[in-house]
Parts: sequence; structure tokens; C-alpha cells
Amino acid sequence: MQLKSLLPDLDRRTARHAIEFVYANLLDVSRVMMIYPIIICWIFWGDIDTWLNLLWGAASLSVYVARMLMTLAYRKQNEADDNPWKWGRLFTFSSLVSGLLWGVAPWLFYSPDAQTELVVLYVLIVGTAAGAVMISSYWLPGYLLYAIPAVSMMIACLVFNGDSNERVLAFMLTLFLFMLISVSRKSRDQAYDGIRLRFENLDLIERLNQEKSRAEDANRAKTKFLASANHDLRQPVHALSLLSFSLKEEIKSEKGSRIFTQLSQTVTNLNKLLESLLDLSQLEAGAVNVTPTRIQLYQLAEQLRSEFLSLSTSKRLTFKIHQSDGEINTDQTLLIRLLRNLLHNAVRYTDKGGVLLAFRKVGSCVRFEVWDTGIGIDAHQQAEIFREFYQVGNQSRNAEHGLGLGLSICQKLAELLGTSLSLKSIPGKGSVFRFDLPLINTVASDVPQFINTLTDERKLESVGDEYPTLKGLTALVIDDDLIGLSAVSGVLESFGMHTVLAQSKERAIELLSSSKSTDLLISDFRLSENTDGIETVSKLRSVLAKPELPALILTGDTAPAVLTQIKDSGIPYLHKPVKPFELAVTLSQLLEDEKRAR
Repeated sequence: MQLKSLLPDLDRRTARHAIEFVYANLLDVSRVMMIYPIIICWIFWGDIDTWLNLLWGAASLSVYVARMLMTLAYRKQNEADDNPWKWGRLFTFSSLVSGLLWGVAPWLFYSPDAQTELVVLYVLIVGTAAGAVMISSYWLPGYLLYAIPAVSMMIACLVFNGDSNERVLAFMLTLFLFMLISVSRKSRDQAYDGIRLRFENLDLIERLNQEKSRAEDANRAKTKFLASANHDLRQPVHALSLLSFSLKEEIKSEKGSRIFTQLSQTVTNLNKLLESLLDLSQLEAGAVNVTPTRIQLYQLAEQLRSEFLSLSTSKRLTFKIHQSDGEINTDQTLLIRLLRNLLHNAVRYTDKGGVLLAFRKVGSCVRFEVWDTGIGIDAHQQAEIFREFYQVGNQSRNAEHGLGLGLSICQKLAELLGTSLSLKSIPGKGSVFRFDLPLINTVASDVPQFINTLTDERKLESVGDEYPTLKGLTALVIDDDLIGLSAVSGVLESFGMHTVLAQSKERAIELLSSSKSTDLLISDFRLSENTDGIETVSKLRSVLAKPELPALILTGDTAPAVLTQIKDSGIPYLHKPVKPFELAVTLSQLLEDEKRAR
């Protein structure tokens, strides 16, 4: 306890680090210090009793040998048994013995005729005391119990044995000793402050690592929750959308038709709002991965043309694509989501005129542009529209116009793709949104092509209402959710198809084993008993011995790993909630592709 009182506010960790510093240097210092007693014994040989000389020299050397052995023992100790106070006491005791031996030396070797030799001795004592501050002040009791006996006993020898000049020297050395004590205390304080600061930084790093780990765990949990919510929320909306479509044929009265129209619009709005919220949540959580693939621009144009041709025509708008040939390397899913959001926005806010999607070659990049002849955006609002929940011209918060998340999502999607979204707009005349992506391949005949819209609504109606390819065919539908299963069945039957329903892979195999008859397979991705749609489709194709049997997977998952798994399987898929029109067109296309492949 007395030793601890000389080391105020010294916690165990700081004490361990301080004593570690002392012992890290003690071995090398002791090796050098062993030379000094030998030098002193040699220069005073013959001036004093030989045995006394040898005895002092042997005692001094034994202190340094003991310190070397202490250092070796300290380095070999078990870390769990580390006790800095024990090693501090050993160092302090050895320092006291060494200080007493050097302090008694001027008395033993004093001779009026050996002034030169005494000067060497005094220099060694004072120099050693001054040099030891750097190391021994880390353990101040050890330093003080060396420096005070060694220097003070030398001062006493000068006072009692010396002349007036030596007494002046003794006075000066007294001041020097007090200075050494003051410097050693300040060095100790600075050393301990440095040690504590180091440990504070280590503690801070540890806390930061813990907080980072907790944040990563929370982010993983959030990502997992969003993936589950994505699926679980899409599932009932998917069923509701298909059931409401099937209900159309059951409603005959004018009032019923009106209610059905309102119901359909409500379901459509719910679907759009849900997709926007889930998309934004995933982007905010960093749960969206970028997976670049090579994309042909003409294929991208065709995919968007087929979707927005009908949407524009339903509002009596023209829709054109200004297409340049070429190839880019980016995430296809994210790029299509970005363009789709911009095009939906353009159609929503355009009442007359049309919408243009342009792919223009600008240097080594392709510039994507979405033009519209809509309401336009005032200059003071152009920076605000990228904020979440901000809408132009929808102060009443009409749900049919969404939540105001579309452009916020577009901005985040553009950042994920490594580009930025820009806007130019003139109120009352329209707007254009632009972003650039690098080309990796261009065709020599880089001549823009114009893909014109169908403006004949009867063509649209004939495509939307008639699916002759599907009539009379049988589809095996697998989904462990009974409501979703019935909803898909109802829609397919409205297209003139026959359906066979199963809630598991095993039940589907059982049904096929008895009938051996189906024209296509439709399976949900998530099925019970740790099976999925990919495995189920593969097994059913094997049972039927028809490896090319048309199949479609429906999924509410948007996790990149799941989508990659489905894409790698080569089986086409649709995201829930699935629109009846989208389902019919996709199935028709699958069947036509199969016929061409025969």
C-alpha cells in the first residue's frame, strides 16, 4: 500500500504499461552500467584498501546482474499472473541498493590526493542520476530511491570533507538534485498522461468497433426484416390484385361495375405505394447490391417500349424511343427501375402531347433522357422534387398521384449506378431528366431509330382482352399460400385455361404422376419445407421428362441474392404483386418461345 501511495491515481492497466516500459529497457541499461563499477575500481586501485575496493565493485556488479535476471524472469512470466506492483517493488529495492552503493562511494574513495579520480566519480553519479530520469521516472519510487541516496550522500561528503570550493559545488548539486526530482515528477506525469491517452484511444476504438458491430448487426437485421416484409406484404397485395381482376366477370350491374373500377384503382394505388415504400426502405438500408451485366441498348429499348406503349396509349399520349445502338455494363435491374420510375412520372404528369425516351451517344457515354410535354416544374421547386414525399401540384395528397417518393428513389438509384440525375424544365411546356453511363461497345452504324407508339386503342384492347395462345391449356400452379393459389387460378381460368393446384412440391408430383398432363408450370419461389420454386420446377420437369417445359416463377423477394439465384436458374420470373395483363403476356410469350424452339 505504501508503494501505491507514491504512485497516486495509478490504475492497474497504467501500472502494468509503466513497469513494462521500465523492464523493456532495464536489460540494456544494466549491461552498460556494469562497466562503471569496473572503471571506478580500476582508477582508484591502490588508493584505498584492495579488499574494500573489490567488495564495493562486486556488490555494485551484483545489483546489475540481479536486474538482468529480474528482466529475464519478467519476460517469461505468465500474462495471467502479471502483477505490476510486485515487479515495481523489486525494481525499487534494486534501485535503493544501487543508490546506496553509489552514494557511499565518495566516502570510500575520498582522498585529497585523488581529485581527478573523484571528479570522474562525481560525474558518473550525477550523469547516471540525470540519465535515469528518462527510464526510471515511469516508476518514480525506483528513481527517487536511487537518485536521492546517491546524490545526497555525495553532497554530504563534499560538505564534510571538502574545502570551500567543494562546498559551493555541494550547494549547486543540492539545487541540481531538487531539479532532478521536479523533472522526474513532471516526466512521470507526462508519461502517465501519454499512457492513459493511449488507453483512452484504445477504449474509444473498442467502443467504436462495438458500435460498428452493433450497427452492422442492426443493418443486417433491418435488411432481413425488409426482405421478409417485402415478401410478406407483397403476397396479400398480389392475391388482392388477382382476385379483384377475377371479380370483374362476376359483376353485371352498373353499380357493381362502378364499385369494381374503384376497387381496381384502389388496389393499383396500394400496389404502387407499397412498391415505393419498400424500394425506398431497401435503398436507405443499403440492402441493394449492384451487379453489373452487359446490356444491349436495343434490348433495353424493346423491354420498355412494350410496357409504356400501352400505358401512354391509355392516356391518348404518343410514346417514342430515340434509340442508339451500343452496349453498356451496369446493373440491369437497377437501370430498368430507374428508367421505369422516370417514365411513369412523365406519363403521370402529362395530359397531352407525349413522352420520349432517348438514348443519345455523347462521347464515350450514352445519355439517357426522358422527355415529356407535361406540366413542367418551377425553378424554385426543381431542387425540392428529389426530397422524399415532395410532390408538385398535389397539395391535397391525392393517393392516385403517389407519395412523392419516385424521384427520391430515382436519385438514389442513379447514385448506386455511379451517375447523377439532372433536370431541365419549363413550366407549362414539359421536363427532361438526364443521366450518363459509359459505353463499352458501339456499332458503326450508330444511326438513331424511332420506335413509334401504337395510337389505335383498339389494338391495345385486342392485346389486353384476348389471349388465344392460352385458351384450353393446362397450368400446374404451386403455392403454399392458399389465397394466392386461388387468386392465380381464377385469373388463369378467366383467360380460358385449366388449372391444377398444389400447395407443395410433393403434392404437385403426386398430381402429375396421376395425370401426366400439363402445358406449363407456375410456382411461387418460397415454398414450405425448405423448398423453393427452382427446385420444384426442376423436379417436375424431371418427372415429366420434359426439360424444356415452359415454367414461370412468381416471387415477392427482391433480395439481390434471391434474384441472382433465380436468374442463374434460367427460369423466367415475375415480381409480386403480378398484374393479370402482365401474367397473360408473359405466359403467351413463353409458349410462343417453346413453339419456335421445337
